[in-house]
Amino acid sequence: MQIGNSNQGRWQFLSRMNANKSFSGRGSFCGNTIDDLRSGHFKNSYGVEGMEITGKTDWKRIVNVSDEMKRHVYEDVKKEFYKYGGMSGDNKAETDAYYDKIHSYVKTLDLGTRRAAPWTLNRLHLEIAGRVTQAVKERDPAWTAGKPVSREVLDEIFADDTIYQDSVDALYSKGSKGLDIQI
Repeated sequence: MQIGNSNQGRWQFLSRMNANKSFSGRGSFCGNTIDDLRSGHFKNSYGVEGMEITGKTDWKRIVNVSDEMKRHVYEDVKKEFYKYGGMSGDNKAETDAYYDKIHSYVKTLDLGTRRAAPWTLNRLHLEIAGRVTQAVKERDPAWTAGKPVSREVLDEIFADDTIYQDSVDALYSKGSKGLDIQI
């Protein structure tokens, strides 16, 4: 006759078999503890507080983000056009590095803006990409996304910060109303 938690031995066995990894395959479990749930400090599945969006809509808004992160997004768009003809590419290391920097940045923000910052950066990415696409099509009407763009055309488009500054200005003037981008 067993008394107590009959599953305890099974969990210990499975934990040892999986080298203390969670069953989701992402390493150690980063869910909410009882204390988190009692205090209202909810974490997402990566263990970051303030990122839970289930049942919330306040994350779909434009917030102030650092100039460094705006530049990070801009440089990613440039890379996408130079290397991949305006597409995101298939280099997992590049993609991981891009998002790791954003994730690290988000963790430094206060809880009130933590959910909205990735949304803002995504909207900025779309705004810049839309403006670059439009500029490329003005110079080469036959171009479609994914086809290589001549280096001369891209050098001309990215010669100054006009696209960057116009995109940032448009993003913050539109706010959470949404973006009108045609690609």
